Amino acid sequence: MIKFFTSRALSQRLEINLAKWKRWSREFLPPDPLGGMQSGYARQYNPDQAFTVYLGGLLVADLKFTIPEAKQILQDLQGWLAEKGFYFNARGKIVPGTGEDEIVKKYILLIEGGKPKNDRFDFICTVRGIISKESEDYNGFEIMKELYTQTLIGLRAETPSTMGMNIVKILKITDVLNDFVILMDLDRMHYPAISLQTSL
Repeated sequence: MIKFFTSRALSQRLEINLAKWKRWSREFLPPDPLGGMQSGYARQYNPDQAFTVYLGGLLVADLKFTIPEAKQILQDLQGWLAEKGFYFNARGKIVPGTGEDEIVKKYILLIEGGKPKNDRFDFICTVRGIISKESEDYNGFEIMKELYTQTLIGLRAETPSTMGMNIVKILKITDVLNDFVILMDLDRMHYPAISLQTSL
């Protein structure tokens, strides 16, 4: 059964100022259709709406993107987040991974770009799927060896090598979802992206 939450409950659980939460929800979600129909109606959020606002808020508060930039990033990531199981699965079943999903332990996003172009921001998001991370000796020095897959979201004509002067911001998206599920006291089995997660 899907739980619904009020703004006040979410602001308390996620430790976000209530006024700030309401402002973010107005920015990152479409208008609530019931809000204009009932006087004094308090918006109810399903887990996916709450996660969208939470993620958008982190992009603004922690990574220092503007509201329009954060909205564009959320829009660009929506399909990938759904495909990789970052949204609530009401059936509560673990969805077996296929291909890359079977070996990736967690995902990290490297977000680069942000120049306005034709009423939108032009981002490149590099998705890193971390497979393993281990230390080893190299000529007497301890080094970290990391294996990962890499794909691009929002690729344009310019390649990342030609954008090397841009600032890259890192979002540990699997950790963000894990923190959200813990703070919300949700069952992680409803989230394929973390239901099979093992620590690195």
